[in-house]
Amino acid sequence: MRVGLLRERIVAALATGLHRPEPEVVALTADRTKAMAVALAGRRDDEEVEVEDLEVTTARAAAILGFHPEHVRRLIRGGRLRARREGGDFRVRLNDLWPLLDVRHREPGRRRLRVRR
Repeated sequence: MRVGLLRERIVAALATGLHRPEPEVVALTADRTKAMAVALAGRRDDEEVEVEDLEVTTARAAAILGFHPEHVRRLIRGGRLRARREGGDFRVRLNDLWPLLDVRHREPGRRRLRVRR
């Protein structure tokens, strides 16, 4: 999919989500659109990407999650976040960040995050 088209869809999803009456849905929509926007930052509009294969650095994953990059590395080393090594750092698939974003918007008592391997 072209990056420009993907950006247009992100804007449309955010506009739709902002009109929802449930505050949790609005917050989750905002978090997910931010994640996609960060993953696409620096890419040209005419560039082709596979959404399922989008990856981010630990620094960008930290920006998406609101964590320090070292905390993201601890999550990876602890098996709570999948990643692959590239050079001296990790690359995280955007799809693997969704559970960490989703857990923020669950009702209290339902915040446990399962480890996926």
